[in-house]
Amino acid sequence: MAIKADVRTSTGTSASRKARKAGFIPVTLYGNGIETVSLTVDRREFDALLKREGANAVFDLEYDGNVQKVWIKDFAKASLQDEFYSLDLEAISKDQKLTVDVPLVLINEETVKEGIVELIANTVQVETTPDNIPSNIEIDVEGLVIGDVKTVADLSIPANVEVLDDGEQTVVTVSAPTEVPEESDEEVAEPEVIGSEESQEA
Repeated sequence: MAIKADVRTSTGTSASRKARKAGFIPVTLYGNGIETVSLTVDRREFDALLKREGANAVFDLEYDGNVQKVWIKDFAKASLQDEFYSLDLEAISKDQKLTVDVPLVLINEETVKEGIVELIANTVQVETTPDNIPSNIEIDVEGLVIGDVKTVADLSIPANVEVLDDGEQTVVTVSAPTEVPEESDEEVAEPEVIGSEESQEA
């Protein structure tokens, strides 16, 4: 997959603002021995790629007659809108080892009839080459009961992917529902008044 980018002839706050207003995202490309360059990419085209491939997408960036394999190193989003404000793309090579946080996804959660299934860790950190980055790692919770746990060591990891997190780290638990005490229907007895009005007046 590839995205086309245009070289920015002018930079700075004003130029970036104009680019965003026109539907483009300001981009800084660097790494892998290339000279840092300022670019813009079409917002809709980039959003479509992200929707298909996820935040760990590796793709070819076409700009100024060049084709460079890149991935998203960093980004900034607008504070009031869910859209990208700027992007940092890192140039990478096909055989380069990358450290990536891969999302964890529960499957067969509906088969757990008793207990509450909780995903303790949202991601797991792995090291692998660009073409082997998984979009996510599934955790099958079918058959789990109250008190069961799954750790990083229980995950099904694809070939050519090395997990960097501690194998004993808990990623899923199944706990008993919290019981809420029922309110009593019995009326609270009024406190007994010691002595009568007559005795108090005496």
